[in-house]
Amino acid sequence: MYKIFADECVHKDMVEALKSAGHEVLTAREAGMSGASDTEIFNYACKEKLVLFTFDRGFGNIFSFDILNSSGVLIELINLMEKDEMINIVTTFLSENRDLTGKLIIIGKSKIRIIER
Repeated sequence: MYKIFADECVHKDMVEALKSAGHEVLTAREAGMSGASDTEIFNYACKEKLVLFTFDRGFGNIFSFDILNSSGVLIELINLMEKDEMINIVTTFLSENRDLTGKLIIIGKSKIRIIER
């Protein structure tokens, strides 16, 4: 199971589903980081050794974020997906219990990309 830091954009239903699947999830709000910049969010996740989970594509910018030295960045592309579908795709992916350290994972409706540098 993973230790996850959920960005502010991640809905509480998703957070609850991840917790129900056995993951430890800390939200940006719980960490007192509501309104924090993307850089602050990323740095917090790295410092605390948490997989960053977000819907914000900006975290995929390898020139702005040192993903290689993170516990992993998981971006879900939520366009054209229903809430239950979004939850199912992520919880299924995370159930495979792979090493996400230093990886950028982009999850879409029909494709998952794992980028390692």
